[in-house]
Amino acid sequence: MSSNFLKVYSHYFKNYYRSRSFYIILIITILASLITSYLTFKYSGRIGNLLPTRLSVLSKVNEESLILYLWAYIMSSLPVFSSVFFSSPAISSEMENRTAFYIFTQPVDRIVLVLGKYMAAVTASIVSILVYIFAELVSAIAVFGFVETDPFLLSLFMLILFIFAISAFSFLFSSLFDKNMYAYISTFVTYFIIFYSVNIALSLVYSYNAFFLLNNASTIIERVYININPTLFVSNFSLNPAGIHEVFLSSTVFIIYTIASLLLTFLVVERKEVK
Repeated sequence: MSSNFLKVYSHYFKNYYRSRSFYIILIITILASLITSYLTFKYSGRIGNLLPTRLSVLSKVNEESLILYLWAYIMSSLPVFSSVFFSSPAISSEMENRTAFYIFTQPVDRIVLVLGKYMAAVTASIVSILVYIFAELVSAIAVFGFVETDPFLLSLFMLILFIFAISAFSFLFSSLFDKNMYAYISTFVTYFIIFYSVNIALSLVYSYNAFFLLNNASTIIERVYININPTLFVSNFSLNPAGIHEVFLSSTVFIIYTIASLLLTFLVVERKEVK
């Protein structure tokens, strides 16, 4: 099984990094890196000029934490786009292109096929975002002369967990449809409309933090620097980093989404008929 998994993983990873989607994500990542680097260098020492009046309280925050929060805030959205490009069409494309019959009839368990392709998609996402992480590190060191290791590594670790979760979530939608477009739209609509709508409604009406939503949990990537959740419409926030309890809670959400989505994907794929 391990030999088959490595073959599947290697094959699909090569396909991913040779694909047009990989270069599109890479271009998006480079553009995001250039823009954020420009803001970092241009407003170094006067980052408060970027803040609206109502957020003037943030001027009390350590400038390094504020700039790294900005970097992490942008970075937390990149895995969503990479997962849509790499994971959403993972299974639906095989059905739409009529290649599923040849792939799923191979003497390899379907679970191994799905898991190998999933890990290849996760790896492709991480590799494409490494450009942004490298730009963040270089910019921070150039401006401040150093980077606090603990929050930086913690943010990076949360990012990787999020990539695993959002990729698995996208794989689930991919397994449900036989058309790529349906999988793309479902992932985007669920994450950017349904999740955000539920989050806004619960936040505004009940002042409740819907920690169980994937988009809400992803804010931990930036909140390890300053504990401000940009998805909540409540005044409760802290200028200090998120505590260990919040880090653990978000990690748990990521792990649950990853495991639950993969298990459901395996179940759907095992029952899926190919013609």
